[in-house]
Amino acid sequence: MKNQIDVNSSENEQNIAFYVYEFYLTKSNEVFYVGKGTKQRAWRNARNAACEQIKQQYDWDVRIVESNLFEEDALSLEKELILNYRETGGILTNILPGNSKITDTQIISHIKYVLFLIEQKVIAMSLSELSNIFFLNSSTVWNIANTDTYSNIEPLIPDNIEQIVNTYHYNSYNEDRTRAGNIKYVLSLLEKGVIKTTQSKIAEFYGMTGSNVSSIKKGQTHSEVPPLLPENIGEILTLFNPFDLSEEERLKGYIAFILRLRNEGIVEINNTELANLLGTTTYMISEFTRTNEDRRYQFQEVRPTKDIMTELLPYFVIN
Repeated sequence: MKNQIDVNSSENEQNIAFYVYEFYLTKSNEVFYVGKGTKQRAWRNARNAACEQIKQQYDWDVRIVESNLFEEDALSLEKELILNYRETGGILTNILPGNSKITDTQIISHIKYVLFLIEQKVIAMSLSELSNIFFLNSSTVWNIANTDTYSNIEPLIPDNIEQIVNTYHYNSYNEDRTRAGNIKYVLSLLEKGVIKTTQSKIAEFYGMTGSNVSSIKKGQTHSEVPPLLPENIGEILTLFNPFDLSEEERLKGYIAFILRLRNEGIVEINNTELANLLGTTTYMISEFTRTNEDRRYQFQEVRPTKDIMTELLPYFVIN
């Protein structure tokens, strides 16, 4: 995706690492989604169903409206842009808590009601998604969900509750659950040997930590989500193709091939000669010839190139 910016910051700059971005149609320049984020949020993960449908049907791109913002400033600009676009007739796919101005107490009441639906498993939504919907600081939403700070405020049904439930109903697959299902599917491919990689590489591909992927694999999180075929399965199979060998893997395959010929009496070549022929070290060769069987290198043979086989010709045994 074009226009990515460097939004990584040091620990002291974390509080001004937010930015506001827009999704727009490249032909008409029409904006169809406004959001705030940090790091690569604008280029990763899915949004709501209406937004994703537009992204699948039309050519679109991302642009950064303003960066290096405090979260409160990013929220304020995001809300201002959404309201301005809607007032001028723009059709956005953002979920808004209504165009009317509401008090902080009402917002907290609405959030408490949505938290109630989450607890009852009517909807599935992260606190981050909840804070984005209601344009509220994520730390405030966390406090509402996990402390008694706002215990005196009663839950109140938001005006846009129908849209929220339709988008985040418990059987729907929002970006978080979809990603977990995709990871489960990719892990199953790894287990079957269809792809060659590591859990840490899978975590990196999905912008997660290794512990996150491990928790998903063990069923400690997202246990209710089945494996889901990723839309970009072709990219994944290509990236982690088990038949693509690194230079080191190919070299070790050559060594295994030639050592088998030596063991069968087809060639006579010592470790130093073989190391010189392949441009490697005698230590590398010795790792294949350990007397300790369980510590030997075990690599699938790879037939050497024509040039290597030509250099090997003088070592062939002529009966």
